[in-house]
Amino acid sequence: MTFYFNTLYFEGLLLGIGLFAAPGPKDTLVIRQGVSRGPVWGVVAICVLADIVLIALGVSGLGSVLSSRPGLVSLMLLGGALYLLWFGGQRLLACIRDQSMPAALHAGGRTPGLLRNAFMLGFANPYAWLDTVVLIGSIGAAKPLDQQTFFASGAMTASLLWFVVLALCSQRLTVLFRSHQVWRLLDAGVALLMVYLAYMLVGDFLALQAA
Repeated sequence: MTFYFNTLYFEGLLLGIGLFAAPGPKDTLVIRQGVSRGPVWGVVAICVLADIVLIALGVSGLGSVLSSRPGLVSLMLLGGALYLLWFGGQRLLACIRDQSMPAALHAGGRTPGLLRNAFMLGFANPYAWLDTVVLIGSIGAAKPLDQQTFFASGAMTASLLWFVVLALCSQRLTVLFRSHQVWRLLDAGVALLMVYLAYMLVGDFLALQAA
């Protein structure tokens, strides 16, 4: 049992870190709240909770069901690409309109709709489903039944560690984000990142169609 714990837990942990360390919409929301000294820990809690729920669903069998249905995966890939383009477009518009700096940085309060946005990014984001339910879930569901918990726990721990570290590190960058121009550069970078990630998802979609 200890051997299984050591191998499967750390297998899930390393896989989770590798996936979660790739920047996505949830990460950018945590960074924005961290550098603006906004209510970042509520966002972190929702992001981690979403990953835990989706990983559990995936390992319990939903990931295998989805991965065995190419049509559903194709819809998720296209949905994820469209969502990322929309998200990137919002950040690009904020950059162009000089609305990048969060209101919480001026008022010291909670940005309207912040937790709702975090919930949507955590649970309704197709990109997150692909990472947690389809990829981690499919791998975890293939493990023997009595070992799946260890693997899933490792992946869930990776989510917790990643978002806590991301929040703490971003809070140390507050001094750099006191001007509108820096916030506009951040949003421009986020927009480019979302376009790149959408491009990668479209590439996965085309590869799936050609298979």
